[in-house]
Amino acid sequence: MHYATPQLMEELTACIACSECLLACPALAEAIPIKALNWETLHGPLSPDIARFAQRCYQCGACVPVCPVGLHRDAMMLWLKVRLLLGPDS
Repeated sequence: MHYATPQLMEELTACIACSECLLACPALAEAIPIKALNWETLHGPLSPDIARFAQRCYQCGACVPVCPVGLHRDAMMLWLKVRLLLGPDS
């Protein structure tokens, strides 16, 4: 099992769930709840919708400047990509 860095935990905790990052994302094909995305970044199996979104994300950074609290959703998405590569037990 791999553990998230403290910085990732801080970012997820600081998220105010406004969804501005998701609204700005050119890779998001269908709406997903930000709270589900935040939860699945660290916990349990990835749902098909979140796994698909993580695969489609190409780290363009469009999500970063629109965040009202200055979080780095791109880094959070990178963690999801790592989880996808490591498999269901990560």
